[in-house]
Formats: sequence, C-alpha cells, structure tokens
Amino acid sequence: MSGTYTRSAPARQERAAITARQTDILGAVRAQGAVSVAALAIQFDVTHQTIRRDLRVLQELGLLQKGFGAAFASPGVARHGHDEREVTLVEVKRRLVQALEEFLTPDATVFVGLGTTFDSLHEVVERHPGILIATPNLTVAHTCALNTDATVYVYGGYVRNKDSSILTMADERRRRFKFDVAVLGASAIDEQGTVLEFDPMEVDLVRDVLTQSRQVILVAHDEKFGRRAPHVVTSLAEIDVLISNVAPQLRDGAGNALPLPGNLRLITA
Repeated sequence: MSGTYTRSAPARQERAAITARQTDILGAVRAQGAVSVAALAIQFDVTHQTIRRDLRVLQELGLLQKGFGAAFASPGVARHGHDEREVTLVEVKRRLVQALEEFLTPDATVFVGLGTTFDSLHEVVERHPGILIATPNLTVAHTCALNTDATVYVYGGYVRNKDSSILTMADERRRRFKFDVAVLGASAIDEQGTVLEFDPMEVDLVRDVLTQSRQVILVAHDEKFGRRAPHVVTSLAEIDVLISNVAPQLRDGAGNALPLPGNLRLITA
C-alpha cells in the first residue's frame, strides 16, 4: 500500500456529515485510545443517551469501535502518526536499543515488533552478521535491509494509516519461525504490569510470537508506564528481560507497591 492514502468521495462526504461534537468525540477517543461514555457525557455536557447515539453514528462510519460503556479507537488507525512519534525521546530510544547488543548473537532468528523505539535498530544489527529478522515494522525492515547483511522477512497485511506498521492477517505463515529472541515494544504498561496496545489487530501477531520465542525482551521508556490502553498483549510476568530508562513502580488495585516479577531481568539504560 502506498504511503499516501486518498479517501473516496463517499468517504469524504460521510466524514463531512458528522457533527462538530462527533468530530470532537472522535478526537478524544483517538487521543486517549479508549474513553468511557460517562466521561464523554461530562466532557460535552450531554446525556449518556446522546453520547451513545453519537458513538453509534461514528461506529457505522468505521471511525471507532463502540464497546460496553466506552468507545475505542478503530483498528488500523494509529493513535499518533509515525512522523509525530519518531521525533520524541530520540536519544532515550537509541540508548535502549543499544542495550540489545548482547542478545543479538550471530545467526540468531529475531522478531522485532512495532514502534518507533526500534528506528535505530540497524545500528546494532550491522555489528552482528547472519541475523534473520522477521517484523511487521516497515522502518525496521527498510533500514536493516539497506544497512546490514541481515535477512529480512516482512509479514503481510494492511499498512496502518499514517504509520510504518503492518497489521497482519491471521494465517499459518505467522508460525513459520522459531525465534531465538522476540523484541517487543508497547503502547502502555499499567500499574499492575499488564502490557497493553490500542489496536487489536496489533495484538494477535504478538501473542502468536510469544509462543514461538525462546526469550522475550520488552523495550519501553518511562512514558509507557502507568498508562492504559484497551487491549491486553501480555504481562511483565511473561517477559524475560525489560530494557528501560527507569525501574517501573508497580502497584496492586489497592495502591500497594508490588515487586517486579522474580523471573524478570531489568536492564536500565
């Protein structure tokens, strides 16, 4: 799919037909990933019934997903575009990626997940010959193919609007590899250590990869912790190595401090 996407005339007409409040609701949902009906009703000073009608209209247009008591960003729409995300915390992300050095052994088979955190991964990969990289991340695929001798496999599917992410289709090709290392990012990690994503289409591939990997590494900077998103990927208890610029502070539902899982190796970079 081309990086430039032009909506059809009917789609433009449908977008123009929504009200100013519905436009603002759509912006709130996309900005936060998920918003409750109650919160929207307070924000716009209208009844819950009015918000539900607005959400029904937006769902019918394919602009969001309406759930029980809440609305979620529609699959295939990036919460923030790639251009916006790639210029944030650049040096922090590069430092975290450099910490992957010890895990990229010669001839390893490596899965690399989505996210601009991995934009500089080719700088590490070029020092390790013979690696096979499988990824739905177009930036990783492009930079590693051009700048390293790695063999690069790209999963097929839809390219997410305004992003460099491929949202993969479920088929047996997902299970063709046994990964020595799976390197993941995350949209959010909540207080209990649940790893979360905004887009449900992003979750399924990662869950498959987790069952096919000898070692799982999560790379996440401090702004990911304490955030929330609607879709569960995994938990820190299922991760082998966490690479971050902070030691996360986990808490249970009552606000009591929780220790990091005993099996989790923390690398601060």
